[in-house]
Amino acid sequence: MSIPFIQIGCTECDFRGDTLTTFGCYLWQHEGNVFQFERQLGLCLDCNKVVAVEQLPSSETMEQARAIRRTYNGKPLLRFLEKDDARYLASQTHFEILEAVCELRRLPVCLECGNSAIRQIELPRQIYSDTKVSLGLKHPWCEGTLEAQSSGGLRMGLTPITYTYDIYGHLLSTVNE
Repeated sequence: MSIPFIQIGCTECDFRGDTLTTFGCYLWQHEGNVFQFERQLGLCLDCNKVVAVEQLPSSETMEQARAIRRTYNGKPLLRFLEKDDARYLASQTHFEILEAVCELRRLPVCLECGNSAIRQIELPRQIYSDTKVSLGLKHPWCEGTLEAQSSGGLRMGLTPITYTYDIYGHLLSTVNE
């Protein structure tokens, strides 16, 4: 499989990263079961790089998901087809793992080091050309600003990979398929 990606750089120094860091399947493991969770792009202040970070649902979304879960008896919905976050989450197998994570009331963590010293990166909706787009995020190690740019026609071939974490965000295993 090959995918396009977005490159991230700083306007003032040679800092670089990309969206490929979020590629793969991310699972929480708890009491012998697993739950696939959402992740997003972030800047880890401890790792000093662009990383995947947990994307935890809001308390309102979890409240809605719990209400839906009580009566839902269908199959798990597909993320890219279901637009309603609460309905998608409620449909997933081992929803109780997501509930356990949310009950911890912890901050999202960097999925490389497990620390919560992160800044979430919101990518602009449309990055199609070689034009650099500001992310509106200062680079903490210099006076620069982070920018995003499409990889253009360049695509990367990647081997599927699965990362498994405990409910506290600590890496348990990595499996290359």
